[in-house]
Amino acid sequence: MKMKNKILSLLLFLFAAVNMHAADGITVKFDVKNPVLTNVVLVYHMSVNEFALTDGKATVQLDGMDALYANVYYGEKFKVVYLQKGDEMNISFDAHDFDNTFTVKGGNEKAVDYLNKIQLTALPNEAYAQPWSEFKAAVDKKMASMKRLLKARKFAANDKFLKMEEGRITYFYANMMLMYPVSHTYLTQDTTMVLGKEYYDAIRQYVKEDEDLADIDEYRNFMIETAHIFDEAGKDIRQYYPKVLAEMSYIGENIQSDKVRESLIHFLAFTYVEGNGVENITDLQNLYYTYVTSPRLNAIFKQACAKWDKAAVGRPSPMFKGVDVNGKEMTLRDFRGKYVYIDMWATWCGPCQKELPFLKKLEEKYKGRNIVFVGLSIDQDKAKWADRVKSGALSGTQLYIGKGTKFQSDYRISGIPRFILLDPNGRIVNPDMTRPSSEDTEKILNSQPGL
Repeated sequence: MKMKNKILSLLLFLFAAVNMHAADGITVKFDVKNPVLTNVVLVYHMSVNEFALTDGKATVQLDGMDALYANVYYGEKFKVVYLQKGDEMNISFDAHDFDNTFTVKGGNEKAVDYLNKIQLTALPNEAYAQPWSEFKAAVDKKMASMKRLLKARKFAANDKFLKMEEGRITYFYANMMLMYPVSHTYLTQDTTMVLGKEYYDAIRQYVKEDEDLADIDEYRNFMIETAHIFDEAGKDIRQYYPKVLAEMSYIGENIQSDKVRESLIHFLAFTYVEGNGVENITDLQNLYYTYVTSPRLNAIFKQACAKWDKAAVGRPSPMFKGVDVNGKEMTLRDFRGKYVYIDMWATWCGPCQKELPFLKKLEEKYKGRNIVFVGLSIDQDKAKWADRVKSGALSGTQLYIGKGTKFQSDYRISGIPRFILLDPNGRIVNPDMTRPSSEDTEKILNSQPGL
């Protein structure tokens, strides 16, 4: 009897633990009828997340987020969903008729229905030609109209979506006010217009720190642009990178809410890197890591930076060009169709010499399999390298590329030996591969498909 009670208690504990985890996160289950694609995509918080489908089904667990808007993509088709902590949402559709069969069960179904039927509409371009007071009145009227449509849906007063959507509507139209000076000047060709206290007071009333809206694009865009407008030291900066740095500094020093500050600075840094790369961004990274400590946001930012890293896993490998001991020129393209295990070495390098016997054994073990072993020498003295190759002590394909090549800098090689593994398409499997002497090397090689 005591044993039965213990088992029952354990089962109840496990059940409670599972349900507690579900309540802390967001669960999304997909059921795709007649699937034609192997994955479904969720886009949220500036990240694109692919999830594999098995027989048209997938279960996704999102942790660490309170509430969010997300786009569900299946190929080029998409729908908008609203997700909140504790939700378990079931999404189903027929792949042959996505738009008409997209169905949501669980979570805030009313919110999803609203988001996919009601669209926020902008004022016509000619409205910007009006005097400021008339334009402001038109914006206020449009904003109030959209909020009445939201209210007509009769969401519960304590529904978090209601507050978030009211905020999204507010800042959608507040952003139009920010566009007024440039748009008005363009349409009227009036370059003498001077905006006074009335304009800036109208803008300033929307500058509020609201953690519930921190990850909504409309709110984020408004807060970043007003940071530029109200920063006396940086408002005249026009070049993109210095402008981003000034905005990050201003937000870091003036926004009190950790969540709002992190969201705004992350957005600025992420969008800059996505469009411009990682060259000469030390100042941006210093500001970013000073103010953004969220592990989730840090991971997204690092991933964005990695896309620009020429030596990132999955990217096409930088090219090398070398000559063999007979003077024949060879490049990476000559090894296309096979895995390539590269050894960057030099005759003067003691640790390199210690790896050579292990490398020779490794090559013998994989003889006849879909892999080639290529030594790339960075010796300054080419004659010493040639003598070593002619001695017969080396195995594999031996090429001389010399020191300070672009291949070396692209892989950021500052010390040797350095081993690199590429796949048959010339893409990077491991830019810092284990040494031949490591017991993990064979495990990694044996795990590669088609090797």
